[in-house]
Amino acid sequence: MKLTYERILIAKAGESNTPISGSFELLPLCNMNCDMCYVRLDRKEMEQQGRLRTADEWIELAEQMQKAGTLFLLLTGGEPLLYPEFKKVYLGLRKLGMIVTINTNGTLIDETWADFFEAYPPRRINITLYGVNEETYRDLCHYPGGYKKTIRGIELLRERGIDVKINGSLVRDNENDVMKIVDIATKLNAAVNIDTYMYPAVRERTKPFNEQSRLLPEIAARGKATFMKVTNESEQYRQIAKEVVETFHETLEGESTPNKMRCQAGKTSFTINWQGKMRPCVMLTKPEIEVFEVGFKTAWLQLQEGIRQISLSPRCSACIYRRVCQTCAACALYEAGAYNAVPEYMCRYTRAFVNEMEQVIKNDENYTK
Repeated sequence: MKLTYERILIAKAGESNTPISGSFELLPLCNMNCDMCYVRLDRKEMEQQGRLRTADEWIELAEQMQKAGTLFLLLTGGEPLLYPEFKKVYLGLRKLGMIVTINTNGTLIDETWADFFEAYPPRRINITLYGVNEETYRDLCHYPGGYKKTIRGIELLRERGIDVKINGSLVRDNENDVMKIVDIATKLNAAVNIDTYMYPAVRERTKPFNEQSRLLPEIAARGKATFMKVTNESEQYRQIAKEVVETFHETLEGESTPNKMRCQAGKTSFTINWQGKMRPCVMLTKPEIEVFEVGFKTAWLQLQEGIRQISLSPRCSACIYRRVCQTCAACALYEAGAYNAVPEYMCRYTRAFVNEMEQVIKNDENYTK
């Protein structure tokens, strides 16, 4: 019911271009150093690029956002619990009536943090589980002991009735862990989601593909199908597969025309990074507005105007896979170098996923014969 109500609010916001949801990237610092991260800086790098905003600055900005219609806010980083004035920002946002979610790696959550969130519950705490053993945390996150700390953090929150969602990112180091991550989430009574499409990591883009963290698109698509299978009843899974396949086969090749952004970035949602740069989403660096300089109302108008100038590939607009493809402006930019370019990795990923769904239908038909 809560999710349905939220979707209704977002749909209403879309009719009036109300900035109903946003995120604050409080800082770029993190106690981990994951290979696929696109945010993390060390302290020296951060100080060369700017300064952290104070809690008062964030709260004053949030007051402007509230007047503009913002209701849902995500606090993220880096690792947001490292932000020196986290509690002040968090409590200030709650006082404004905002519904706050937190993204964290979970390793810093101890009894004190868990008690704090029990006293002042967030909407939800999203915790990324990078694998199911200490070896993954050592090799992928360069943080020995991270697995045990993450699991303990989740346990402390669940013991206090805090809603937790376990997020996973499927990469080479954990490609066989899908079922195990789902089992851990079930055991801890936590929601779970695993992202199987990964953007090219900033620090890995110059490396040959076989040295990068992310998987071949066909393997990633198989991981998506596996996750759907283990998180749905058999009949539900077959129905999902049927809907994907029918949607694909019902889509005719379209007219090749420039295509505008289909997501809600810059239409009902936004992000503001630690330097005070307001962007459509965490992945897009343009358009970019100095929100602390011009104020939220002006920045939101400029952001909307900026995204109206973005056009996606005409080839994507005509593709028969377009209704089942999750490509977006950020995907095109990072995969192919331009908003209007064709992200071939995503093309292969989508084709492979449809093939996986067709195989589900075929196997079901063979079983029922």
